[in-house]
Amino acid sequence: MAIHKLPEYMINRLKAGEIVERPSSVIKELVENSLDAWANAIKIIINDGWKSLISIEDDGSGIELSDMDLLLERYATSKINGEQDLYNLQSYGFRGEALASISEVSKTSVISKTAYSEIGTKLTKIEQSLVMKHVPVGFKHGTIVSIQDLFYNVPARLKFLKSSQTEYFYCYNYFVDVALYHYNKHFILAKNDKPVFDLPAADWMMERITQLWKKDMSKQLKVVEYADDEIVLSGVVSDSWLTFGTPDNIKLYVNSRPVNDKIMKRALMDAYARQISPGEYPFAVLMLEVKPSIVDVNVHPRKLEVKFIDSNRIFQIVLESVKKTLWIHKIATIESFSVRDTSSSWDWFSSPAFSQHGLEFSTPTSTSFEKPLISPSTTGFVFPEKIYEEEHVLMWNYKLVWQVWNSYIVLSAEDALYYIDQHALAERIAFEKMKKSAWYAKSELLLQPLSVEIPKIVNIEEKINQINELWFDCSLLSENSMIVYAVPQIFSIYKVDIEQLFTYIFGLEHITFDHVLDKIFASKACKISIKAWDSLTHDQMMNLVKEWLESIEWMFVCQHGRPFFVKIEKGTIDKFFDR
Repeated sequence: MAIHKLPEYMINRLKAGEIVERPSSVIKELVENSLDAWANAIKIIINDGWKSLISIEDDGSGIELSDMDLLLERYATSKINGEQDLYNLQSYGFRGEALASISEVSKTSVISKTAYSEIGTKLTKIEQSLVMKHVPVGFKHGTIVSIQDLFYNVPARLKFLKSSQTEYFYCYNYFVDVALYHYNKHFILAKNDKPVFDLPAADWMMERITQLWKKDMSKQLKVVEYADDEIVLSGVVSDSWLTFGTPDNIKLYVNSRPVNDKIMKRALMDAYARQISPGEYPFAVLMLEVKPSIVDVNVHPRKLEVKFIDSNRIFQIVLESVKKTLWIHKIATIESFSVRDTSSSWDWFSSPAFSQHGLEFSTPTSTSFEKPLISPSTTGFVFPEKIYEEEHVLMWNYKLVWQVWNSYIVLSAEDALYYIDQHALAERIAFEKMKKSAWYAKSELLLQPLSVEIPKIVNIEEKINQINELWFDCSLLSENSMIVYAVPQIFSIYKVDIEQLFTYIFGLEHITFDHVLDKIFASKACKISIKAWDSLTHDQMMNLVKEWLESIEWMFVCQHGRPFFVKIEKGTIDKFFDR
């Protein structure tokens, strides 16, 4: 067959497969054009779940009449002029492909007017028919892009789309992403011409969060801040009381773009290690602004991923900044106190699953491990010196009042009373000792291999390879089962239900042995520690508090993420008595 060049319209339809994946992709491209045009108000209309109409209206600068004939041409752009601009991108769009691709798979019309024009211009494209004419408009400047019958001429693409409601949900998620970041702009979302959200411009992100989630979470959200000559990080993260079962409420941005960045997400979750339970996710909005020269935003067709020149630097900045925020707001005060269900459905110490397969297990019955020497620097993060010193002095100037309800130890200081949950503190101390004494860099063969059922997940062989890097020895038997030949040697001291353990492991997005141990030690520490309702002597209470302050003084939650330390300000108590 002879080689020939494809016609331009066919090239655009093929490119549309990369750029216009689904209706939400259309909205993303058009909204970004509005933002590049300095719009302060953007209205999104979605009718019939996207099938009949997607419309984006803005009050941006508008399009000059002389530029309208190039508007739907591929690689026609006002965003870059030369190669050097690619390394200093200051706009959302720059390749000039979006409108050209969208117009090839829909019936497209664009109405636009600049502030200097007396009349607007309308451009309509259906198939290869292009019509441009002057029209009167009811706005001073801006643009309205209407997309009708998306994918009407590529029926194969329609087959891969979800239901109208599901596709609308993707559009809704993008709306939340863009409206959250650009909280200082007016955003409207309408479904079937009925408003879903009408969000006036806000002065601060917290106000926009309240607008979107229709709930004031300000008491549980803490500000994250960092800045140097090349990188600025800002946003909010939740304390350990506000968590969710999915990562849907983690919003990450790089240079104003919502992204799915594994580096930032991993750093965020590592910052919450031992603050929230595995399988829980915080609320977080993190906005990273970096010099364009140190990030490549052109590694993904829809710009959903970015590539950093120094990803380790980004990881450390996010990790340390979030840790710093959680440290500053570590104490639960009576004003912000709320109740959360921290019960766990996992209990791996009730089944002698391993002992039946060749390993003898002796469960430790006390917390008499070697006392760990822990300092802030061992976590890879140095806490703010001033704050650390202030809390250190505060906590060493206390008086033991006594035990109340055989559950709480009460301390008094110059400016506050402190209530300590004796069980939560004791299990945290036990947990840290177990972690410190952990040894597991060795495998131990089972006398009899163990067959384990596994869930149907993507890349199961890759998962098993990752598990085998953690001192297990497993192999795939069938689509829904695997065989275990060896386990980490540390399990010779702990009884573990192997099937529940692997159910948990397969549910982790990132598998590390620390996550496995944390879950095991958290459950074990709970069982062997001082309980609520245990009557303690003065010396027992003093020793418990002293051990805490000497070894883990910067930790104020148990290993399940539940605070063991509540502060009541003296001023709050004074108000009770009108003082």
